[in-house]
Amino acid sequence: MDKNLNQLSKDFEHRTKLNFQKFYKDYKPKLIWYLARYTKDTEIAEDFAEEAFIQALLNINTYKRPEEGGAQVNTWVYKIAENIVKKAHKDGQRLPSTSLDKEFDENVNLTNLIPYEDGKKSEHEYHVFIRKAEIIKNAIYNLPKKDDKYKQVLIMRELEGMAYKDISEYLDINLSTIKSQIRKGRSIIRKKVIKKLQEIDVNGLSEFDI
Repeated sequence: MDKNLNQLSKDFEHRTKLNFQKFYKDYKPKLIWYLARYTKDTEIAEDFAEEAFIQALLNINTYKRPEEGGAQVNTWVYKIAENIVKKAHKDGQRLPSTSLDKEFDENVNLTNLIPYEDGKKSEHEYHVFIRKAEIIKNAIYNLPKKDDKYKQVLIMRELEGMAYKDISEYLDINLSTIKSQIRKGRSIIRKKVIKKLQEIDVNGLSEFDI
């Protein structure tokens, strides 16, 4: 690196208006569990996540803010991670048989529903966390058409990490309605997944889940 970490972090903060250390701490575990779905290996997922953050620092001058026609910085970092995984797949690094032709989910933020404390979980607990998050994510995507309004706001809030205010402005729906829809959507999802989550707590994971 031509610049030291301190200078790169300052460049990041200047460009994004975010403290890099806090951003890294907040998003690293979320990015790791998301990538682990594709790698089936938390160590490889962590390596990919670290590389994504490094690339973000080194290329922060290329980042475009939303007002410049770009994306939120977390979306941008997820896109970097996506490209790293795709390159690994192309280069022949072993990954599970998940189609990389399909567009990746740019922001997964299911840790809002399953609290995660970085560095305080064993490898098994981490697999449990990943599996539970996948169950919730799949439940959101599989909501029936009659619940489309809840599906839309849950994806934006829980999977893409958008703020309530931003969702309200994007959909042109008043803030109180957005909050109500998210509360209702969470209630629907909770009822759909609670039995599966409890079964994991009681019975643990099968060999197919790890």
